Amino acid sequence: QTAGVPCAPVGPREDWFAGETIAEAGLRKTFSHPRLGDVSIPDIPVKLCDTPGEVRGLAGPVDRPSWPERSAPATEPAMDRQAPLAGVRVLDLGTVIAGAHAGGILANLGAEVIKVEPAEGDPFRSYGGGFLAYNRGKRGLSLDLKQPQARELFFDLVRQADVVLDNYRFGVRERLGIDYEALKAVNPRIISCSINAYGKTGSRAERPGFDPLLQAEGGMMQAQGGTDEPILHTIPVNDVATAAIVAFGVVAALNARERSGRGQEVLTSLMAQSLTFQLGEMVHYEGRPPNDVGDRDCVGVRALHRFYECADGWIAVVCERPEEARAFADVLGLDLADPHAALTAPRDGPLADQIAEALSGCMREEVLVGLLNAGVPCAPCLRGQEAMQSSWLWENGTLEFWDHPLVGRIASVKGYADFSASPGGFTHPTPELGEHSVEIALEAGWTPERVEALVKAGAIFEPAGSRAHLRDGGGTALATQ
Repeated sequence: QTAGVPCAPVGPREDWFAGETIAEAGLRKTFSHPRLGDVSIPDIPVKLCDTPGEVRGLAGPVDRPSWPERSAPATEPAMDRQAPLAGVRVLDLGTVIAGAHAGGILANLGAEVIKVEPAEGDPFRSYGGGFLAYNRGKRGLSLDLKQPQARELFFDLVRQADVVLDNYRFGVRERLGIDYEALKAVNPRIISCSINAYGKTGSRAERPGFDPLLQAEGGMMQAQGGTDEPILHTIPVNDVATAAIVAFGVVAALNARERSGRGQEVLTSLMAQSLTFQLGEMVHYEGRPPNDVGDRDCVGVRALHRFYECADGWIAVVCERPEEARAFADVLGLDLADPHAALTAPRDGPLADQIAEALSGCMREEVLVGLLNAGVPCAPCLRGQEAMQSSWLWENGTLEFWDHPLVGRIASVKGYADFSASPGGFTHPTPELGEHSVEIALEAGWTPERVEALVKAGAIFEPAGSRAHLRDGGGTALATQ
């Protein structure tokens, strides 16, 4: 830590939630419960400075609200349908996963998103599946914000934008001169959303952080490893969670702006998301039952909530009700004396052994058909390539093919939500570094001569061929270097 190396200890989630780090960040709230005493729970994961939300209390009986009458909204002809965020302009300075993916979600919802990168590019930039997926739907602008001319162009873009996203370390925006106060000075309607690792307050606010570090200190690794060595979740849980919460926060801020006419700052952190996505495990009171934990080869948490191997693959079963447990046993021909007790049977006990033996010689598809017809919640455990070939996912419009100019034909997620009256979707492939720099500068109202000067000064970077956009008044292309 003294050397500035991002690192964190592996530890239990319970100790982390009860500790000083969470308290300093203001992410723990405690309420009095009539039976349980003091109950501590995580606070909301995203802060809107002008219209803040809050956790007002523990769940309990509430009076039914009286909603005012509203007239039915006017319907538009189908040909006039627009994506939910059509017309919203986003400057996306996000990098790696959390920041970049947030902009990708907004692009999928119809926002016009410009990915702003330095000349060296996003450190995560590659032709790997992750980068291509997280940054699809954007246009690319490469900009050296340390140069005055580049900052001038950036602020001209801010004047025309609705949202600015970043996941800089705490304090970097101020050093670059693009913090919320600076943005608001040129556009009072701007929404500035910033992500860091450990929040805005506390001794760790300025530290760098990454998803695996929050998995370690936030307890995910130790909980998954159980009594054995800690286990890394290879899916970046905290990063993806942060991207989703950022998108929600931006939409909430846009909605608030419709009423007030003002923009605002939106703040969140990886740490807040590590709490949010372990919400059930992060509730504390005296006498609380312990959380479930895994082990090195964890197949589940209970006998009827786990994976089982068939002759040609694995299935997952999750029975939560006695009737589901009874139906499961009937399909497999097992004698289940007490379905209520079966729901709490351990993952490695006698019942689990009986189920494993019964399924070991069965073909996966036949078992699934029988269980689903009996009303048992279950699913096949598909490997990545199997999932991409799943007829069910394709039939439901979850996946689609698209073309990247260099990589070629790609299959990936089509969208994150379906809107019947205002469909979203991606409108651009993942941009190359600075692919649209010249185009964007011209759209911002800069003359070809001024854009040419930006390129020569290295204030903006554009790949070979982009400068065909630069034309003089007679329509001939300006000279290129």
